[in-house]
Amino acid sequence: MIVITGATGLLGSHLIEKFTAEGIPLAGLCREGRASLLPGHVQARTGDLLDEPSLREAFEGADAVIHAGALVSFNPRRKNQLYEVNVEGTRNVVNTCLQLGIPRLIHISSVAALGRRGGEITNESTPGTGEDSSYGMSKYMAELEVFRGMEEGLGVCVVNPSVILSASRPGQSSSALFDYVWQQKKFYVDGLLNYVDGRDVAEAVFRLFSQAPSGERFILNAGEISLLTFFSGIAERVHRTAPSVKVSPKLLWWVGYLEELRGFLSGREPMVTRESARLTTQQFRYDSRKAVERLGIAFHSLDDSLDWCCEHYRRYVKANNQ
Repeated sequence: MIVITGATGLLGSHLIEKFTAEGIPLAGLCREGRASLLPGHVQARTGDLLDEPSLREAFEGADAVIHAGALVSFNPRRKNQLYEVNVEGTRNVVNTCLQLGIPRLIHISSVAALGRRGGEITNESTPGTGEDSSYGMSKYMAELEVFRGMEEGLGVCVVNPSVILSASRPGQSSSALFDYVWQQKKFYVDGLLNYVDGRDVAEAVFRLFSQAPSGERFILNAGEISLLTFFSGIAERVHRTAPSVKVSPKLLWWVGYLEELRGFLSGREPMVTRESARLTTQQFRYDSRKAVERLGIAFHSLDDSLDWCCEHYRRYVKANNQ
């Protein structure tokens, strides 16, 4: 039995689909009232990453845990929540695995934990700092908890995906990129987007599960593309007008400031923040050769990923606007 945290999240559905196809029994950790979001064949176990007793009950009888539960945000108002969910939550997961004698943990981290170095290619040997953003720091500190667990006898592996492209609903994590085009926003900046298909992340996790835990990390990044080209690819598929007005990094910073103010006043998540604006204007590259050579991963093409994501996005929007 495998327990998946974050089972109702962006990546959780792809992990469930992959492991179910391989005939492996699953249980999904979900918060109170969200069990209905899990497929009927997946055992729902109610719990909270910040409530260690609930984790002990939810993880009972597990042979392995896949920790996909996390918060992704560049909103400065959620800095403390990032630490609580991503660091304290991971600490609780690690401690619970150790207490129950669960032999292995596969941790879904992020390339953000490795830091982003403009002009350099980052690989698994690059010293991680996560210092470029609050989110990156929280994921870096979460990895420290995982490797601390390894020192105490827990078998671990870590995957570091870039931006996960997924057939998701509007407003869910990386679907904000699709929301931006759907709402026909006008502005773009020079910058690169590193991406990976959610199905490829699930495949990599399964292949790691099929091997003995090595205590290593694996970067999962299918490639990089300019933001303008990426937005244009989405716009073509969802029949919207792509952004066409290039703005300077300084102007984008002010856009982020105003979006944060709007979010504060409205109680909604800002679409752009000063932190995400700064990161967007920088160019980063990640080396996935280790995952290709050691795990045999063949990444989906960007066209295939965008076709899949946009078809699902259009169907969801249509179904919810009838």
